[in-house]
Amino acid sequence: MDEPALIKALQDKMIAGAGIDVTVEEPLQRSSPLWDFANVLITPHTAGETRAYEDNVIDLLLENLDRLWRGETELKNGIV
Repeated sequence: MDEPALIKALQDKMIAGAGIDVTVEEPLQRSSPLWDFANVLITPHTAGETRAYEDNVIDLLLENLDRLWRGETELKNGIV
């Protein structure tokens, strides 16, 4: 995302607000003006997480651990 452009758009009231789950620099620096906007919601990479997501992650981890234990090299949902 172009953070300077977003900050300018917020300052100029070109947009009503923003919800941000990812920033260019992680973690977002305390000096960032984004922290000062009342109409900006900043989450720590958790905006899309739900209980079902968490359950799925655990199931995926357990399945992949089983695969590794059996000597398999192909993991479910692996990134190549």
